[in-house]
Amino acid sequence: MGYEDKARFPEALEVDQWDDDSVHFIIRYKQTGQWIGAMRMVFPRDESLPLQDLCAIDQDNNAQHSQSIEISRLCLIQDIRKRKTDEEPPLGLNAQADSQISKDVTQLYSRRHINKSLIWGLFRAASLYSQANNIDNWYFLGTKALARVISREGFKMQQIGEGCDHRGMRYPFKVEMREIMNNDIWSENFNNGYRLYSELEQNDALQRQAA
Repeated sequence: MGYEDKARFPEALEVDQWDDDSVHFIIRYKQTGQWIGAMRMVFPRDESLPLQDLCAIDQDNNAQHSQSIEISRLCLIQDIRKRKTDEEPPLGLNAQADSQISKDVTQLYSRRHINKSLIWGLFRAASLYSQANNIDNWYFLGTKALARVISREGFKMQQIGEGCDHRGMRYPFKVEMREIMNNDIWSENFNNGYRLYSELEQNDALQRQAA
């Protein structure tokens, strides 16, 4: 996505101090086994979330214990990303073919409406996890463009503080879990839930043994 200086991560793996306090979600294309998208859910540390180190949050919206989390690192691989900058969020795929796309994702690339399905699939997995773990609120640090995209689907993105300069201008937002779970979007194509990676690894091993 170009947010970080690649020279700081010679092993091509970007990590930070919040990873151990996070749950990570990834999208896998079933037909090829390729990982194509990711997102993380960060839990508070000492009643504070990452965005609170960067932006001034309205006092009545500070994160409280495990009832609040922060959503971050929402991304799709470059082969299928519609846009290359966060000024216009990475929502998915172009409608037309691109000569640079890899053969692994060609079939995905040609499917209609996949641009929203990838992002909302990540949100659905995170919402089910939140419901099971009594999480009440999601916090975001992002652009206003991202907030508009999410709001268009019926999620009420509440700006809860002033903007801050963090690799471009970013703003703190909050979404209540009850708004997320009551959204009509889940009645369409998001009924399969999600699977733990450990379960997926076990299933792959059984398939290899069967082969």
